[in-house]
Amino acid sequence: MKSDSFLMAKIFQLTPEDQDQLRELVNIGVSHAGNTLSDMVGKRILVSVPGVTLGSSDTLPLDIGEGSAITIAILLRLSGAIDGYVLIFFPQPAAVALLRTMTGKSIGDLRALTRFDRSIFQELGNVITGGMLSGLSRFLHLNIIHSVPDVVVDMGGAMFNTITASMVARHEEFLTLDVSVCVDETKESMTCNHAESSTGRMFLYIGPEAVGRILDITGEMVNHESIP
Repeated sequence: MKSDSFLMAKIFQLTPEDQDQLRELVNIGVSHAGNTLSDMVGKRILVSVPGVTLGSSDTLPLDIGEGSAITIAILLRLSGAIDGYVLIFFPQPAAVALLRTMTGKSIGDLRALTRFDRSIFQELGNVITGGMLSGLSRFLHLNIIHSVPDVVVDMGGAMFNTITASMVARHEEFLTLDVSVCVDETKESMTCNHAESSTGRMFLYIGPEAVGRILDITGEMVNHESIP
């Protein structure tokens, strides 16, 4: 008898077309998140997801980089039409750059974050996840909500071993999204050609059934629109 993880690996497969479809859906939502953050800090902020891939517990160490490096992660629980978790991860250089460009504060070690500093990342995760889910909810006509974000600062390897243990047990495979947050000095700017950009990773632990449901709904919409 084959193991559950083997069966899940066979079920949870994404074609290049599926990856493009999911990336476009997610970008619809996170673009609104950029607008919200722009209004909050008075600077032009563009949030985008340039890539969507399928990850697993075997590839997770490669996704988070050096396990001993201090990192920051924002964790949110999903409920409603889709049950699961969102984990947004920023390595130290990206997190330090984000804090500096959004607040003007410079720090050398993420372990020195104050309560206010943590609230900045909490709100960042809240807005990015909320924007993404809002876009998906409106487009797919599904009610998806998220919890209040938790912010964790620790060594990447130790943090992910702790946080993802229960998630990987339920969702052997998950979606990995590259998240680019670009901050420009002028709110009126339409591009970020000369701005600082920080790239993190977003992990969606929602399982193959939820992904399949999303792809089925969008596929039906595309087919319906193509009928004359």
